[in-house]
Amino acid sequence: MIKGCVKDGKILKIKLSLLMSFMKRIYCNSILNEGSTYQLEEKYYIHLIRVMRLDIGSEIALFNSNSGEWKAIITKINKKNLIAEVVDKISDYVIEPNISLLFSPIKNLNSEAIIRQSTELGVKNIFPTSFQRTVIKKINTEKFSSYSIGAAQQCGRMSIPIIDNYQKIDQRLDLLSKSNVLMFDENLKGKSIQKIDPLIIDDKTEIVVIIGPEGGFEEKERDLISKNSKTFHNISLGPQILKADTAVIAALSLTFHYFSYL
Repeated sequence: MIKGCVKDGKILKIKLSLLMSFMKRIYCNSILNEGSTYQLEEKYYIHLIRVMRLDIGSEIALFNSNSGEWKAIITKINKKNLIAEVVDKISDYVIEPNISLLFSPIKNLNSEAIIRQSTELGVKNIFPTSFQRTVIKKINTEKFSSYSIGAAQQCGRMSIPIIDNYQKIDQRLDLLSKSNVLMFDENLKGKSIQKIDPLIIDDKTEIVVIIGPEGGFEEKERDLISKNSKTFHNISLGPQILKADTAVIAALSLTFHYFSYL
């Protein structure tokens, strides 16, 4: 929790009420329009009422990619949920880049970080994928979705990435055949992303950024991906060997920036 900041050697205390004054954003998977009322589930009741200490009359923001973002007022607080009334539109949804992530899940909290940070950067779809050297045998797709919703609520984004089912790389051939594929490989034979002519990437076709497992790609996996992609580019992230979660963020940041989305 932020308790203060330092200026000219003095600690300036920041009142908790000031921090709470920022409107809390909640993802609402319903059509939003002025005058409608919505019941927010228990997890939001706990956070907004017990943690944030909001009350009847407090303002929150409800959003989704279909309706945009709306200001709402808490009108009723029940034992385990609350009711909010939509009162005014804040902003419309802006179409986002057609960039997605295909990655190999990793252990512990690192996959959570990948989902959250990929959401913050703006990926459209996330494809958890198993490779020969992938250690993780199964994932909790529902939990991954909760990570992305939380990240979108925090970062100001209106859409939520679609988390696809966990599949093997040879089950992704249909996706690859329709996509501009950028495979970021630890193999130094990859080229710099600056060597790609941005004009050859069809902006109507999904760009899929691929990051492999911590143990790297098998050669047959490289061949499978390159031969089955609509367009294929093997990209290097430099001479250093990056952890998988670091590689994901570096690759996505480069991709969004190079194709003028950041």
